[in-house]
Amino acid sequence: MRDTARPRALDLIALGALAGSVLAFEVILLRLFEFSHWHHFAGLSIALALLGLGSAGTVLTLLGERAVAAGDRWFAGGMLIAAAGFLFVLWLNSQIALRPVFAVWDMGELARILAVDLAAFLPFFGAGLAIGQVFPRWPAHPAQLYSANLFGSGFGSVAASGLLAWFSPEAALAMVAVVLVAAAGMLAVVRRMIPATVAALALLLTAGWMVHDPPDPQVSDFKALARLTDLPDSEVVSVEPGLSGRLSVVRAPSLRFAPGLSLNFTGEVPVSDAAVIGSDRVVPLARQAGESPSFGQASLAGLPLDLREHGRVLAVGSSVWSMPLVAAGRELLWLEPDRRLTDRAGSRGMDFRAVTDGAFRFLATSERTFALISFDGAFGAGDAASEDALMTRQGLSLALDRLEPGGLLSLPVEISYPPRHGPRLLATVHAALQARGIEQPGAHVAALRSMQAMVVLVAAEPLAMADIDRIGQFAERWGFDRVWLPGMTADQANRNHVLDEPVFHEAAAALFAGRQLPETARWFETDAASLDRPYFWRAMRWSTLPTLFDRLGQRAASLLDWTLVMSVVSMAVVTVLGLMLILAPLGRMPALRPPLRRLSVAGYFLALGLGFMLIEMAVFQRTVLYLDRPVLAASVVFAVFLIGAGVGSAMAPKAPAVPRIFGALAIGGLATIGVLWLAMDELLALPIGWRVAVLVAAMAPLTWAMGRPLPWALGQLSDQPRWMPWGWGINAFASVAAASLAPLTSVHFGQPATVAASAVCYLGAWRIASHWTGTSTGE
Repeated sequence: MRDTARPRALDLIALGALAGSVLAFEVILLRLFEFSHWHHFAGLSIALALLGLGSAGTVLTLLGERAVAAGDRWFAGGMLIAAAGFLFVLWLNSQIALRPVFAVWDMGELARILAVDLAAFLPFFGAGLAIGQVFPRWPAHPAQLYSANLFGSGFGSVAASGLLAWFSPEAALAMVAVVLVAAAGMLAVVRRMIPATVAALALLLTAGWMVHDPPDPQVSDFKALARLTDLPDSEVVSVEPGLSGRLSVVRAPSLRFAPGLSLNFTGEVPVSDAAVIGSDRVVPLARQAGESPSFGQASLAGLPLDLREHGRVLAVGSSVWSMPLVAAGRELLWLEPDRRLTDRAGSRGMDFRAVTDGAFRFLATSERTFALISFDGAFGAGDAASEDALMTRQGLSLALDRLEPGGLLSLPVEISYPPRHGPRLLATVHAALQARGIEQPGAHVAALRSMQAMVVLVAAEPLAMADIDRIGQFAERWGFDRVWLPGMTADQANRNHVLDEPVFHEAAAALFAGRQLPETARWFETDAASLDRPYFWRAMRWSTLPTLFDRLGQRAASLLDWTLVMSVVSMAVVTVLGLMLILAPLGRMPALRPPLRRLSVAGYFLALGLGFMLIEMAVFQRTVLYLDRPVLAASVVFAVFLIGAGVGSAMAPKAPAVPRIFGALAIGGLATIGVLWLAMDELLALPIGWRVAVLVAAMAPLTWAMGRPLPWALGQLSDQPRWMPWGWGINAFASVAAASLAPLTSVHFGQPATVAASAVCYLGAWRIASHWTGTSTGE
């Protein structure tokens, strides 16, 4: 029999604890999967796991009154299933090392990936069974229940960031399990459920043991950390957690770093240690700092220092291309947000001044000028769907503004053949110079390459003939290839590290002459990156994939943007499975009473799920510009969206208040978009605390309004409670699909397009709601 009383305080606390634990688990699991195997596949794993929420909605829809009648026992059981799933995923990740790319042809590898994915499915399914049951159990109180759900999720997002700042992902995940088991145990004790109490005690002991001694995750041997620790006599000197990922310092007698070094150099490259952030980003640390290493004279990294022997140097970011190592003895500012790196480098005697401000903001607001600015972080590249405001025409233009007269901007990138990022870098430089009103951008640019590295030098004024001559002499002496020098001829290119065709030079020559790029350069993205589409590292073009595979065969797979590929795969899998699970229970459901119809109910909850996640992701993507650190931006945005929506949910009207609900949402959306997209200069000028406060204030009206449509719709189904889990499950499926759709939309069409897609979804929900109530004005 349905529980017609109001949910009690303990019920709401348990619901919030479950929702918060699941959200924290999702955040921590993504970090754990990123560390152990490729993050491209981690996103697919999370998407498949989140299907557990929607699948639970299907199960509850099929069970109907039987799930509701179980009451507390059902809810406590779902909590314990989720907690056990947390611990099982943690244990399994310590037992299975994945090589995800092998799954294309290795069925054994595919089976291991599916095992990890299905294990992650379990906790979301258990949570879905518990959360989805509360709406038909207390059908008259959807706003109160949904509010507790969102409040818990918001606090879980903040808690996950706090745990990752101080603990390893595996220890943090075990701690989240402890919290969830404790909440389930409290509910079981108070409601006198002896089997659940015993199960909670056993799980609590297991989770406590894992907190004390968390199992180490298996790291794929494709990861940089695994390769470094496999070197002879290597050792991990120290490990430190942090929001940017755990920092491991690796030492080995054979560790030497000198990217962009000439093959003609016969001197010694000193041994270094390696700081590894996460398991892929590598930054060299000097064993003992001293004078500038001798290999700098024969390195592309040392060239700009040789051209500008005096004056202040700014190193932006960090990678194996390390200006702080090469520029010893110079006045150096190191703009690196991860204080752990600068602290460790400083403790080894390296001489620099650390600046932890966001790079884009520093360049936009600082009044300092430099003889040389080096974008060291660019050599480490980035993910195809990650925002990089620096590597846009606006970011490069800001850097040029910070150069003193005669100063140079140094842009190093790794290169491959066919070229993925080189031509796009030249195109973005060209666009930045044109935006400054420069009629002949080619006179301001010089570029040299080795087989695997290229450096592009950019000046705000035309390069002097003395600089051009010195660069040419450097290239001749050390055997580097000219990509572009003002006045060079085609026969001077492609002499040393010979490619099938001089595509880098031809791309530069075409750009600076206003001609179309050569065909090989156009196999990958060549449009200049901008702040509306700050995805410089997106290289793949879908239209050229057939040509790429025809020319290169299986090797083409290594040149794909796997994040985008897996986003498409995730969205397709979620769509197909979601549709099957949505349709599965319809044959056993009672008829809906007019004006509600199955298609309109499905459309409404689908539109809400898509709209909510699309705008949340678009706001997050834009907020990275202001807070620089994606983890901090995610913590702020997700917490504000969930907690704000929780407040709005608690205030959702029960009357047919469609104009008020969606009108407030439109006003809140315009306010948020206006601040984030139109007040960039004003926001960047604020200190970090004020920036966060203004961003929270700007998002609050929108998030409050976004919490109201779903509980209002559940209220329309309160007299037909069998349909409530079905609608809730559709909303969950839509949210999962939108999490993959949002980055695809932003990368290909720009962040404003993602905002517009969200607006279309909410417009569709408004039309359906207006039809239900028979009104589009008034209340």
